[in-house]
Amino acid sequence: MSLFIGILVIIIGLPAVGVLSRKVSNGQFQQSGMAIWFVGSPALLALGGWLIYRSL
Repeated sequence: MSLFIGILVIIIGLPAVGVLSRKVSNGQFQQSGMAIWFVGSPALLALGGWLIYRSL
């Protein structure tokens, strides 16, 4: 079950963070959008990787 959730976190979470950061950075909060991407993407990769690792 953790394997499936880990894969979903990576497959769905990364594009969602990308879209969210793009929407935020198009407005007046350009640096906030970049911060969301630079903090969110490694965090999601780490969470998904940890869930996949835990399931193996």
